[in-house]
Amino acid sequence: MIRVAVDLSLPEGSIAVENEGSLLSEIAWNRPKLHAEVVYSQIERALNLAGVRKEEIEEVVVSSGPGSFTGVRLSVTVGKAFKACGIRVLSATTLDALMWGYEEIGFTPVPVIPARRERVYAKVGGEFLDVGLDELISKVKEITNPLIVYKGEVKVPQGIKSVEERTLLAVKLLSLPKEELSPLTFHYVREHDAKPPGKAF
Repeated sequence: MIRVAVDLSLPEGSIAVENEGSLLSEIAWNRPKLHAEVVYSQIERALNLAGVRKEEIEEVVVSSGPGSFTGVRLSVTVGKAFKACGIRVLSATTLDALMWGYEEIGFTPVPVIPARRERVYAKVGGEFLDVGLDELISKVKEITNPLIVYKGEVKVPQGIKSVEERTLLAVKLLSLPKEELSPLTFHYVREHDAKPPGKAF
């Protein structure tokens, strides 16, 4: 099955294409203000690199947030465009994609991405947070064998076990099992950002 993943929740946008679990292409760019201008041409590029025609796409997975407000809305808009073409579209949260795989090697992963005003988005014990880094660290210290998994500009203090995730988020979206995917929706952490809250398309 040909699957395509699109992530625009961070400054680094990414797209990946796979067939039956085998990665065919992956591309990334770091021009957040131009996500809307380049995303469709980048999808075309990723398909060309993979040797896949649009008509062959059977499933699309997009990041549903949290992350850049504009980027998340654009990710969902891209998903809606594919859905309008009759393609199955699913979504997953940015943080669930980021943390995937680390529990298997014995850690309690804490996924973290930058938010605005020196805050971060994180997931701790199943709870999505929009907090300052100091508050997050105090919560992390209460966890058994924690590992902060971060992507983007996050300054983790010394003495806290952490790893910068190098794999593109689009690739990680494709690695998620089916039970981690949901119908196309937004996922914002701050209530005032949820417009509309929890709405599936």
